[in-house]
Amino acid sequence: MSNLKKLVVNTDAGFEALAASWRLLETQVPQLLPFQTYDWNHAWWKVFSDSSWYHKDELAICTLHDNGQLVAVMPLTNTHVGLHSLFIYRYVRPFGADPNLTEIRAPLALPAYDETILQQWEDLSRQETFGLTEFQVIHTKLHAEQFLASNAAVHPLQAREIPNFILHLDDSWPCFKSRLKRNIKESLRRCYNSLTRDNLQLGLQVWQGAEAIKPRLSDFYALHAARAGATNTVEHPDYFAPPQHRAFMAALLDSDFANRMHLFCLELNGRVVAMRLGFDMGEELYLYYSGYDLQFARYSVMTTLLAEIIQWSYTQEFKRINLSVGEDVSKTRWGPSVTHYVEYQCVKNNAWRKNLGNSILKMRKLRRKWSEKKSD
Repeated sequence: MSNLKKLVVNTDAGFEALAASWRLLETQVPQLLPFQTYDWNHAWWKVFSDSSWYHKDELAICTLHDNGQLVAVMPLTNTHVGLHSLFIYRYVRPFGADPNLTEIRAPLALPAYDETILQQWEDLSRQETFGLTEFQVIHTKLHAEQFLASNAAVHPLQAREIPNFILHLDDSWPCFKSRLKRNIKESLRRCYNSLTRDNLQLGLQVWQGAEAIKPRLSDFYALHAARAGATNTVEHPDYFAPPQHRAFMAALLDSDFANRMHLFCLELNGRVVAMRLGFDMGEELYLYYSGYDLQFARYSVMTTLLAEIIQWSYTQEFKRINLSVGEDVSKTRWGPSVTHYVEYQCVKNNAWRKNLGNSILKMRKLRRKWSEKKSD
């Protein structure tokens, strides 16, 4: 860190000028997440950024260069609520303030600079002179806690833990399978035996890239919507019902990120009954959203599809499969390791901002409870 330079990029031209150095950094960071890539963030800003007379999103991309090389980048959006020049409330938070499309919003950094890039939150908080700004700090639990303990200008109001589950693909599929717990072994046996019993021929199709995925995306949306309508399993919303969310997927498929995208299709007697999106992140396959035909739920087709994806991943020499975030039995029963991320809602560390911030959080909770009761 002999010649470390901090720079905050706040123009579209500056954002696009980062493309080459950002993509180079992606190749140097271990366990890269899809949400850290330039293409994901560029598509997100293009689709989700908002600007009106009372609500305006501005770029605030924090970068670190060491001897001229980009070593860390933290894409933030600076959202003013109220008149732009006389705002009364402001959010400064990582890109990805969407309904769970962007699952982990940690900065991209070489390991030696993970804590250094977080220190820019302190720099941003010191620039605040009036109004209330809510800062959203997100990172692995260890790095976030270390930052807050050593940077007194930012005060955390509340925290939300984000567990991320990862399968390590050592040895081979038979060895991996032999180490599974008895319940998942028995579940797999029933899955495959039930298909044989009913004369259903299993097949796995893997489609990669924009040309292959685009014609099948409507089928994926339909199966995802069907999965959202299931009532006898873990509840999930239909994340791709809003047109804006589909526009975001279209933007990804029109970018270089499309080369990372895989659509896994489980077929029974030639009929597609389950689908799941996955992203090739180098050594790691990140598994994203899925859907299935409820008529075939009795065959546990999503469990079968995951088993087939794991076997396929061995043939592709992936070292890890990221099962994404959220703790439920569909992930934990495979015996994954866990990376703990945390999201802190923070304000500048002074008495009136802390009191006002806490009051706003209480109002949000009350409004959420009222909305839930109204929907019931």
